[in-house]
Amino acid sequence: MAFARSWIRAGGAVKGVVGRTPGSADRAARELASSGAILAAAPARCDLLVLAVPDDRIAEVAEDLAGRTRCRVAFHLSGALSAAALAPLARQGAAVASLHPLRAFTGDRGEDWRGALVAIEGDPEAVEAAGRVTAALEGVPHRIRTESKPLYHAAATLAAGGTMALLSIAVRAAVDAGLPEEQARAALARLASEAASATAGRPFSEAFTGPIARRDAETIRAHRRASEGRRDFSDLYRRLAEEILSTTAGRGKEKEIRAILQEADEAAPRPSPARRRR
Repeated sequence: MAFARSWIRAGGAVKGVVGRTPGSADRAARELASSGAILAAAPARCDLLVLAVPDDRIAEVAEDLAGRTRCRVAFHLSGALSAAALAPLARQGAAVASLHPLRAFTGDRGEDWRGALVAIEGDPEAVEAAGRVTAALEGVPHRIRTESKPLYHAAATLAAGGTMALLSIAVRAAVDAGLPEEQARAALARLASEAASATAGRPFSEAFTGPIARRDAETIRAHRRASEGRRDFSDLYRRLAEEILSTTAGRGKEKEIRAILQEADEAAPRPSPARRRR
């Protein structure tokens, strides 16, 4: 829906909406109806077809639509899959490409593609069209190699879902330290957002802050003691600390800090080996 809303705001027209059920198509059509003539069905022919469906359904939906509509250009919005997932439409003569906006979407009606980096790959004709569409949506197009898409998307997943997972672990620790969960979630999310913003305008070697970047050995030792018995927390702390040490190499105390982190690893309880079944 974010694509459709952005497209309409940019002056484009949506002529058909297809959903998993007639009800979902009708709901989407009604939401967009104030912006132009919307049909809750696939037109027999169209200039541009966009599949905004889960990755595992793209090939299936493309196969189904190939029997019902013909289009000049077809896109899907997966960050991991290549344009080859649209092969059924390509066999019908469509130029195919994938577009992936590097942005987290929550379903809010105000969300759009403005300012987002958009990874594009596919057929030359479709890639050219994708660049024009991205520009119309005020995104930033970036051509990506087909074979690089899974790694690119893994990086995006780590930055988005990985950040949320990191916050989930941090919030649990803060709650155990005495903060109310709602307050801890809001405060730590704001802190993470401020830290992430700092990296946008400067190299990581300059943006890192905190006791590891400052080489505050006694503070790190206190963190290690506080995290004893919290294997998920201590493992994550140690791995991220190593990234900070490596990125800020040359500030001193690296050997001492690594020794403290190693102490934490050795002190953590190990799971009992599984018993073999006879």
